[in-house]
Amino acid sequence: MAFGHAGCAVDAVSPRGHAITTTKLLRRWFRYNGFLDSIRSAIQKAKPDLIIPCDDYATRSLHRLREQSVATNPALARLIEHSLGASQHHAVLRTRASLLAAARELGISVPDTEILTSKQALSAWLSAHPLPAYIKADGTSGGVGVRLVETRDQAERAFDALSSPPGVLRTIKRTLVDKDLRLLSPWLHRWRPVVSVQKVISGSEANCAAACWQGRLLACIGVEVVQQEENYGPATVVRLIDNPAMLAAAEKIANRFQLSGLFGLDFMIEAATGTAYLLEMNARSTQTCHLELGPGRNLIRPLAAALSGSSADTSARNVTDRDTVALFPAEWKRDPGSPYLTSAYHDVPWEEPGLVRDCIKRRLGDRGWMSLKKWRARKAAAENAADSPSARPERN
Repeated sequence: MAFGHAGCAVDAVSPRGHAITTTKLLRRWFRYNGFLDSIRSAIQKAKPDLIIPCDDYATRSLHRLREQSVATNPALARLIEHSLGASQHHAVLRTRASLLAAARELGISVPDTEILTSKQALSAWLSAHPLPAYIKADGTSGGVGVRLVETRDQAERAFDALSSPPGVLRTIKRTLVDKDLRLLSPWLHRWRPVVSVQKVISGSEANCAAACWQGRLLACIGVEVVQQEENYGPATVVRLIDNPAMLAAAEKIANRFQLSGLFGLDFMIEAATGTAYLLEMNARSTQTCHLELGPGRNLIRPLAAALSGSSADTSARNVTDRDTVALFPAEWKRDPGSPYLTSAYHDVPWEEPGLVRDCIKRRLGDRGWMSLKKWRARKAAAENAADSPSARPERN
């Protein structure tokens, strides 16, 4: 929608029934069937000037597609590189620990992080670093691949869980209920995600969404997380902030990796020092990229201008004078009675009634699956609390 308002013609490739098909600003839709060829076919038919991945799997798919096309379809390979940035850096951007190591070299504050190739590597890290720590799996989002561990046993169990291929029940549910075939190949091929361990930084979560072109930062929206869906889950309410360290990190990373398009950075602002520690990068559009929030905080219009070679719109429209934003439909789904729905700017696309209806409707499997998901989260939290040394009674 934001690209459409900026004067772009927008096509999309997505699974059947995706909410993107309900917006009036979509010109053409192409079906994603779970295989890379459907993305290749959509690009060949749409003939776009720019490709924007909207989730981590889409980013990885484009990286794979570029690698496959270098010899057979160099024009497609160049288009993907033109859209995302220099291809020699794609592998670094896909791996959390590699990205953070590069960020440290740029002078960006990052927590101690290490790729875990085995349980022996985990044991060595635990021997050299105090707990608690985070065990994280690459290629996951929304907090699904994150575990807070406070004991060695918890760490080993988390490593086993996160380093395993997708489970059969999760794959069946995703395929049959969600009509999403993305887990089929990892399940069939028994692919194991890259897992890393990261030191815990105590503080408040923050993130920034950025637009860039050929290594130059065009605009950046920095926010502090006020409310989130679940522990380590996506933000549902954010507060706009100006953090020079976050902005500097976005500029350095865009320049170092010669990025184009949209990306996001996740931070933890340490309570004791106010230092912004970079936790990870999302090499794709993120959930605040579309917001128009005035000069320097309007991502899509300057990106569209850079693409077309025209001057950016200097009016820099600001949709709200409030500093807090409730994201739709996330906060409404989290708590329909949330006070933020009225006290904050509630980001509802009222001009797209079809999209609004799609976002709030109940879908097959939502109730049972979400109940199971929440039960598992509560069960894991209870187990962690029971295993925590602080939960054990002291002996006199």
